[in-house]
Formats: sequence, C-alpha cells, structure tokens
Amino acid sequence: MRLVFLCILVLAGLSCHCRAWAEDAVTVVLSEDGGVYAEFASQLGLALGQAGGARPPLRVVTLNSLKDEPTGRGSQGQLLVAVGTPAMTAMARKPPNVPVLNVLVPRASFRSLARSSPRTQDSKLFSAVFFDQPWARQLSLIRNAVPGRRVGILLGKDSADLSATLLTAAREAQMVASIEMVADEADLLPALKRLLPNTDALLAVPDATIYNRSNIATILLTSYRAKVPLFGFSPSYVKAGALAAVYSQPAQIALQVAEIIQNLPASGSLPAPQSPRYFSVNVNPQVRMSLELSMDDEAQLLQKLKQGPEGTP
Repeated sequence: MRLVFLCILVLAGLSCHCRAWAEDAVTVVLSEDGGVYAEFASQLGLALGQAGGARPPLRVVTLNSLKDEPTGRGSQGQLLVAVGTPAMTAMARKPPNVPVLNVLVPRASFRSLARSSPRTQDSKLFSAVFFDQPWARQLSLIRNAVPGRRVGILLGKDSADLSATLLTAAREAQMVASIEMVADEADLLPALKRLLPNTDALLAVPDATIYNRSNIATILLTSYRAKVPLFGFSPSYVKAGALAAVYSQPAQIALQVAEIIQNLPASGSLPAPQSPRYFSVNVNPQVRMSLELSMDDEAQLLQKLKQGPEGTP
C-alpha cells in the first residue's frame, strides 16, 4: 500500500511538472535577422530539444518585425531572450512584466544600460549571459601564449569604469596592466603609441568607440610594428591579424541559455548576470610565426584554460 502511495506521489509530481512546462513560452528577439543572431536562435532550439523533459514553445522574431506587437502578458512562465545589444536596449524600454535574459551582449553595454534604466535594476527580471569572457580567462590565455607579463589595455567611454576591475584581475593573475584612456577617435593613435613600448601583449576590450571597423586596421598595424601581439575577443579579430582569442560560439552560448531555461524556478526569477561557461580558443599561425613566438596549439591552450581560473564549469 505504501509503495502504491509513493508511486501516486511520483506520478502526480511528473504530471505537475509537465503542465508547468506546457504553460511556458520563450520569445527570442533578434537584433537583426541572419548572422550569429539567427545561428544562436537555431542552436537554442536544438539545445532545448536535446535537454530532456518537455520543451517550452519557442518563438523567434526580429526586432524590426516586433514593433508594437505585445511580447507577453506577464503570466508565469513567460520569458524574453534578447539577442544582441539593440534588442537588449529595446527590451529595457518594455514594461517590467516579463523577465528578459540578454545574450550576445558586452558586459560594459549591459552595465551601462543598467545604470540608466530603472527597468534593468532587478537582475531577477533583467539579466544577461555576456559574450565577452571573464578577465581571468583572457589573462590566462595571454600568460600561456607569450612569455611577458605586461598587458596593455585601451579603454573608451563605454568601458572606462572597467579600469579598477582590470587592474585587480591582472594583479591576481600575477601580471602588470597598463591602461590608456581614449577620449575620442583622434586620441586613439597617441594613446596606443604611449601604451605599446611598455607592453608585452595588448588585450582588446569590447568597446565600440575603440574596436570598430574604422579603427581595427590602425590598431593591428601599429601593434604589429611594435611586435606586440593583440589578443582579440572573437575569431574575426584573429582572422584580421590578432594573435589569439578566447571566445564562445553561438552554439556554446545557446547551450548555456538552454540550461538556464531548463533550471528556472517556478517563480521565473533569472540568475545573476554571468560570463560564458563554454568557450573555444583560436590562434593565427601566420602572426605567431611572424612574431617568432613559441607557443602551444589551440587544443593545448584550450586545455590549459579549462584547468585554470574560470575553467570548465
């Protein structure tokens, strides 16, 4: 009799779980169609399908098509996933009736928005999975790739408040950080020339006022002439001429987001903003040879990073 009673309880629990998920709905808002945004949405659908259990309904829309269309009534189980900075900014203007999880957004942009918008003050309703890696992980890549311990960093108006955090992270990694502030585009080259003579590596920080299509060639060429390797934050920077980058692919971010969705409590409260859990390493072999650096290959570097600070979750 007791066994029958326990079975009834288990079946009742499973039934409640399924009904709860049946009411859940996830709306993915893409900043624009195509590219990494669309790839993330596709991979999120796959990850949710492979996670086990009932999959919540997944709706994908672009920011332009959304317009004034309602994105949910604030009922329990509703979730918005804003993909990219434009989508994050738009969702910050929405009434705080539906939780918003922002993905593929820079840490600096999220924090800047959080300071300026009341909607974003509660991380249980407005949180993020950043696309940029934790500083300890990035500095670990530099330590394992080049012999020097002096890292140079350019900061602009969108990243200026990261200065103290970066200095602390470098000190904890037993490195010395030199930081130059870039007030405007005209100040970029002078700041770079002041920084490079006392630097063994240049760490790129996601800040559109510095690292953009107009400036990247200048930064790469100037640092290359000074024989100071640039460490980027995406494979596109490595392809353009950076020595290496640790980054997360859309599929890796999607896996992390799927895990968050699958583990949301009944209240729908989001976890605190977080860095990527899963990551990859990319190295430019031509730059390595040109700078005459003896360093591990991508697989070896990745393994060392997984064993270091901010390694495998």
